[in-house]
Amino acid sequence: MQNRVLNHFTGRIFLFGITVTVLALLVACGSTAPDQTAAPAADTAAPTQPAAPTAADSAAPTAVPAQAGTAPESADRGKYGGIITAQNTGSVAHWSVWHCGSGGTCMAPTAPLYSGLVQYNGETPDPLDIRGDLATEWDVSEDGTSYTFYLAENAKWWDGTPVIADDVVFSLDEMVRDDVPRPRAGQFRPYYESSRAIDPKTVEVTLKFASSAFLQFQATEFVKIKPKHHFDDPDVDMKKEENILGSGPFKLKEYKKDISIEYEKYEDYHKEGYPYVDGLQFFIIPDSSTILAAYLSGQVMMTTHQNSNLNIREGEQLQGRLGDRATVYYPGPTNWVGLMMNTEREPFDDVRVRKAMHLALHRQPFIDAFGNGRYYLGGPFPPDQWFSLSTEELAQLPGYRQTADGEKHPDDIAAAKALMTEAGYADGFETTILAANFLGFPDHAQMAADQLRRFLNVTAEVQPAEATAGYARYESGDWEFGVHGNGFLILDPDAIIGGSYLATGTRNYSGWEPPRITELFNQQIRETDQTKRREVVQQMADYMRDEDSHVIIMHWSRLVFVVDSRIQNFNLPATFSSHNNKAHLWCDPAC
Repeated sequence: MQNRVLNHFTGRIFLFGITVTVLALLVACGSTAPDQTAAPAADTAAPTQPAAPTAADSAAPTAVPAQAGTAPESADRGKYGGIITAQNTGSVAHWSVWHCGSGGTCMAPTAPLYSGLVQYNGETPDPLDIRGDLATEWDVSEDGTSYTFYLAENAKWWDGTPVIADDVVFSLDEMVRDDVPRPRAGQFRPYYESSRAIDPKTVEVTLKFASSAFLQFQATEFVKIKPKHHFDDPDVDMKKEENILGSGPFKLKEYKKDISIEYEKYEDYHKEGYPYVDGLQFFIIPDSSTILAAYLSGQVMMTTHQNSNLNIREGEQLQGRLGDRATVYYPGPTNWVGLMMNTEREPFDDVRVRKAMHLALHRQPFIDAFGNGRYYLGGPFPPDQWFSLSTEELAQLPGYRQTADGEKHPDDIAAAKALMTEAGYADGFETTILAANFLGFPDHAQMAADQLRRFLNVTAEVQPAEATAGYARYESGDWEFGVHGNGFLILDPDAIIGGSYLATGTRNYSGWEPPRITELFNQQIRETDQTKRREVVQQMADYMRDEDSHVIIMHWSRLVFVVDSRIQNFNLPATFSSHNNKAHLWCDPAC
């Protein structure tokens, strides 16, 4: 028995812990699934915007007959024309989404240019809804280990060449390579076995084992299909602007470094009736005061993706001044912010020093100062999810606890000092903290430096950096401490572990991955029983809390996402890597 899912046959997908047999039966029969997980919560100032679903809402994919690739349902569904202006948080690092680890410096700028096999559906309030992109329909084998995708007949690259199955095979094989950087595009690597072209418009993908997360990863903005005939030459550098060749709804018109990115509508886009607007213009504005001014003056209408680089206090102030001109959303948990340690550099190559840093950091002041009390306590996994501890449980543990009057727990400071003495640093040491100008990281670094000085006599010089320059330093190993963050592509342990705790992780710049982490990751990723899977994930969390980690997470954040009231057909995405190609958006009144 197989399931065929059509483009616009959108249905909510399974998130976690579903057995292969149940998955196949429910998908094929269109039944509802049992409670599986909680999706990200989304605070918003607009009461009419549906929040992300909770565990009780979780349901199986369903198939409802519809015509694939049709035009908008009615003439009055949307209005055509205009330019949407948006604020982007950083300069363009490069133009290769496969090499990309950042939302602002490469994902958001490339999202309008390329297509994936499938995508999260931006035209429904259900943030877990997946529909076809280049694929108009797909089959799933009964055991869940084989997907057959059928490509749109009219899909073309901008040079007029048809999008064919060989492009998909080439792209999938390239994205799972482990000899080149694939920080986010490669996160479906653990499931992927192989793919083959059955005919020019049909691709079969074989998985090593069934996983509901495979299709979720395919729907993110990092997993994009590229033209084999253009990029199979190893001398063609896909990071360069002149080598952009996509099939997405918008083409790059002009890029002004550090200033703006301008896009124009692709007239031969394969989805009839899309995009609605004639173009996009992204203004590169990383500084919070300038960001606020840009929204207040009307220079920009929305954030390019979930992260505007504003903190919650700033978002609340902005909403108060904008009134009904725009809505400020606070989706979350979306990412962690933490104090990374370069485990290849002294003294952070000593596990005792790393553990002392974990015990000494006082996390609650970061939550109050930067999240206005609305961030989540910084454990290895976001609290209050099906796979993690509750906030109350976490707050009782060493490293996370505080006194009744809100001070750092003295027992944790004493334990940290003992470890420092054992490691030969009883009098502390001098170090630096790299902090890119992003999400308030320099201010986080100053607060961390103050705590380390007071609690452990560690003197840390904060080194602010422009975002792109900061990434370059991390990748070259030129850092000791670093304040940074990492968003997950899907709210699943696979994405959080793969993006942060494996050697190939997006923010694991020093390649930290003890054998125990590898063992537990491989065990949990194959476990289909949710209760057993949670137990394995908790063993991993215990290891990172009690034994070792390369990052001391301060908090799991809510981001600040601003959307002008003129923008229509907007629905809040589940994560920062969804709904970013803008093809479904239109303006009323005109933009």
